[in-house]
Amino acid sequence: MDLQVPSATLAALLLATVRATGFIVMAPPFNSGSIPAPAKGALALALSLVAFPHLVDTMPEITAGFLVVTVLTEAVIGAALGFIVQVFFTAVQLAGDIIDVTGGFSLQPAYDPLSLSTQGVIGRLHYLLAITLMFTSGAHLLLVRGFVTSYEGLPLGGALPADQLGPTLLTAFSMMFLAALQIAGPLVAVLLLADVALALLSKAAPALNIFALGFPVKIMISLTLLGLTFPLLPPALDALMDTALRAMTSLEGS
Repeated sequence: MDLQVPSATLAALLLATVRATGFIVMAPPFNSGSIPAPAKGALALALSLVAFPHLVDTMPEITAGFLVVTVLTEAVIGAALGFIVQVFFTAVQLAGDIIDVTGGFSLQPAYDPLSLSTQGVIGRLHYLLAITLMFTSGAHLLLVRGFVTSYEGLPLGGALPADQLGPTLLTAFSMMFLAALQIAGPLVAVLLLADVALALLSKAAPALNIFALGFPVKIMISLTLLGLTFPLLPPALDALMDTALRAMTSLEGS
């Protein structure tokens, strides 16, 4: 028995897989180095299987030129959607990096074997906590929903909305820095007061080696008060993921 599959169905599955692959490669937490490449491929295929049944009826006439151009466009669109999510998600790690710098932890960064780079310990801790909160709260399902919904504004064969990417990315970067400052703000304020107190102490007792005392004191304060930032992570991550979902679905191509 011969199994015949319409060409429109195969083309829709191929193009949906291309966009899903670009999204998986860029969007957290799927872009983690701890996820093997075959698993990422399986995730991309699973996303495409969810999306492509709604795309078969909207497929234009299939030609070789159309497939080549659309494959490139879909890869760029998927990567752009994933990068938007990555920018919002990075706010949590940026908050930890700010604490690393102000608390003195950046003097001895830790090597991360997953990303093959050196990172601050507090920034990496915030990133892992954010991933845990994402899966426990179901926010990763919102990302999948945003990806599937993106076909309403960016259908197959449509043009990449280059004029909308600039304002969207500008808003994403602005909210990333704002959220990072809101998360790390309480601890940074305490460390700033500690710097002022150490400066006054150096004036009152010049014989003390404040430079040698300052870093251990600030590290001790950071570790003692680090729990102040943890209650701020769930509402901040929820707001960031909600904004990322709106940004993904707001893009409209021609």
